[in-house]
Amino acid sequence: MKVLHIIWSSNIGGIESVVLNLAIAQQKNDNVKPTIFAAKSEGPLIEKAKEKSIEIISGDFKKGNSNFSKLNECVNLFAKFDILHLHSFNPIIAIAAIQSKKKIVFTEHGNFAFERKQGLAELISKKLQYYFLNKFTHHITFNSNFSKATAIARYQLTKKSLSVVYNGVELTPSLPNKKQTSDIIRLGFVGRLVEVKRIDRLLETIAAIKDKSTIKVELVGDGPLKNKIVQQITANNLTDIVQLVGFKNDLASYYNQWDLLIAPSSNEAFGLVAIEAYSHGCAVAVFNDGGGLAELVSQCEPKMVFNTTNELTSFIESLVDKSIDLNDTKLINHRRAFAQKFSIEQMEASIKEVYLSL
Repeated sequence: MKVLHIIWSSNIGGIESVVLNLAIAQQKNDNVKPTIFAAKSEGPLIEKAKEKSIEIISGDFKKGNSNFSKLNECVNLFAKFDILHLHSFNPIIAIAAIQSKKKIVFTEHGNFAFERKQGLAELISKKLQYYFLNKFTHHITFNSNFSKATAIARYQLTKKSLSVVYNGVELTPSLPNKKQTSDIIRLGFVGRLVEVKRIDRLLETIAAIKDKSTIKVELVGDGPLKNKIVQQITANNLTDIVQLVGFKNDLASYYNQWDLLIAPSSNEAFGLVAIEAYSHGCAVAVFNDGGGLAELVSQCEPKMVFNTTNELTSFIESLVDKSIDLNDTKLINHRRAFAQKFSIEQMEASIKEVYLSL
């Protein structure tokens, strides 16, 4: 079957990486021939797809433009495929998909804009998306039960053809089991420095620890809140404890050094960072309003889901006084085994079952 994955951006963000890795896995399947359609033409995804011998088509859509002139072009293109797999919503693309009379699969990746106020154009688009999802899609998948529940509430989804397909993660080989060689408790964070990541909760947690002499925290990432976070670190006298190391491509060395990854986000759609950490045997702490993050951690290590910063502070203090050991070999192996459930191959197999059900 010929499948067209339809995305908006040709940059390399979370959705684009998932789609590219899925297409690469599907290419190994004799029954599926994947192609990617990127509505916007400029971005590193174009070259990355070509490097992996994935056919990719640029739509040359313009941001802020109605792009109505692209309608017939898209209809003609979409008609060449058996299944249209949409990974984001755009009104013109949705109309073209409907007019092509092909089977439509829509994946909700959890772009719910919890952290920001939506403008009028976006609100109108969401109304159109409500109509599209309920009337014209043949199947909708979600990257977590949290995303599914949120989407059902927002779009009043009444369709029976709904399923959760967790994102596949490109798991890298892990280093041998780490051994704690010092009394230092190493804590980490990975992510964009934005409101939804709730780094303020991490800093509040660290600031409340009574004995910080053996605590070291590394924040990996960059973003618009960097200056505000620096101010919070200074205001809480944490400059000798918390270090901002910036954006890093290779995270394996960090996961293998840390005793605990703290992911303080609220309303995360999935929880990629947790699976990455688990693949290296690193423990993960989250809050109960973490959405997909809390969903994943509760399946692997339920006691690592915390209700308050005070609870997390007390837990870290138990690491300091050695009453809890997170680096036990059995725990490390358990986390690594859990991460293997989220391979790209597993995602590909689940998506193939969706296609075959149409």
